[in-house]
Amino acid sequence: MLEKNSKKVYYDAHFHLSVCLDVNSYDIENEMSYKGCSCAHSINEWEHQNQFIDTFKLNIQKAFGIHPQNPDITNVMFLESLIRKKEINAIGETGFDFFNDEFKRQKDIQEEVWNIQLELAIENNLPIIVHCRKGNEKLFEYSKKLKKIPFVLFHSFMGSSVEAKSLLKKDINCFFSFGKQILNNNKKVLECVNELPLSTLLCETDAPFQYLKNESQTYCSEIKKVYDAFYNLKKEQFSYSEFMLNIENNYISLFS
Repeated sequence: MLEKNSKKVYYDAHFHLSVCLDVNSYDIENEMSYKGCSCAHSINEWEHQNQFIDTFKLNIQKAFGIHPQNPDITNVMFLESLIRKKEINAIGETGFDFFNDEFKRQKDIQEEVWNIQLELAIENNLPIIVHCRKGNEKLFEYSKKLKKIPFVLFHSFMGSSVEAKSLLKKDINCFFSFGKQILNNNKKVLECVNELPLSTLLCETDAPFQYLKNESQTYCSEIKKVYDAFYNLKKEQFSYSEFMLNIENNYISLFS
């Protein structure tokens, strides 16, 4: 249930706390109305975010993963140690990124670290956070393995609603999260939010990244703008409190 007699609570399915702290895009005064899952991709990022979380006793879920844009296989041992010590709530973000020639040249190592993380998620019953750009065909290639994972978050999903529905038909327990692209009238995002059931959707900022034209960064507090834009597409079906409760339940299910 949403907390009574307190601020509304906004759940951010995906952001990067360590990087946010470096560029001052996380406002500690909003901590009671903001909860989310922070992804780290290096030991330094992990230690930086954890020190801050512990100092201020924040309600932040923690994920660690080897990102396809920097598929450093030397981080596998660190990830395995975090899993053994039960210090993470999810693996990720991981996946595929073939956006430019540099990333395309890393295709083999991207796939290698993806497979390692996929197996770790299956073996340890952990959710996985997926980054996929210009490579959605790989998601279908791995659908049988993705079915074995308790929950899969397709963060900032860049496919069509047809592709999203096809992934659901593969019996993958998945959610699709979207951020500020919805404020930019991204056609595919609007289509997905309009056509997918609310039970499969989550809001995110990807802060401090995923900023719009003429911006230099995204702030965690902008999660409320994302919520409002989502709700404008769903308001004929739900009251705002019902909408928020559904998003909260989805978030809790993902990281339970």
